Amino acid sequence: MATPQSLTASIDRVIEYFNARRLDLPDGFFDRRTQFVINGAPFETLLGQSPTDPLILMLARGPAGFRFTAKALQHAIPDAKVERPSTQVDLAAPHPLSLRASGPSAMEFALRLSGTLRGSGEALHTLVSVVLRLSEAGSVAVAEATIESAALEKIRTARLLP
Repeated sequence: MATPQSLTASIDRVIEYFNARRLDLPDGFFDRRTQFVINGAPFETLLGQSPTDPLILMLARGPAGFRFTAKALQHAIPDAKVERPSTQVDLAAPHPLSLRASGPSAMEFALRLSGTLRGSGEALHTLVSVVLRLSEAGSVAVAEATIESAALEKIRTARLLP
């Protein structure tokens, strides 16, 4: 099982890589079955095909699903930057921006997403609530992100622009 400290270090590394526009991931952070959920909808259901199609699952799950999503986000917001406001693990912190355990196999935290939307030049600054549900082996089994609907719609629109 991952410790809160090792999970925090991995989360910070993912953020660092994203901000450097690298698609690397810490070893074992996601396994090939990791599911990504955006505002309650599993990512594979958002791709316009059968969510049980093996090709869709291959694109939407695990490290490939993360990379597919990260590239789409970086296309929509070319100068996208992600920050985790708290740099310390505080397992009892009531503040929604801090990293905290939410049970024996989950971590909750918030991220700040900022950048300029493609096409409109509009600045985007929004909070994303994240819950990582861990497998028994300590990798992320489910990554749930919740973002304000209006911000998500702006990202979707910008993603479609050349």
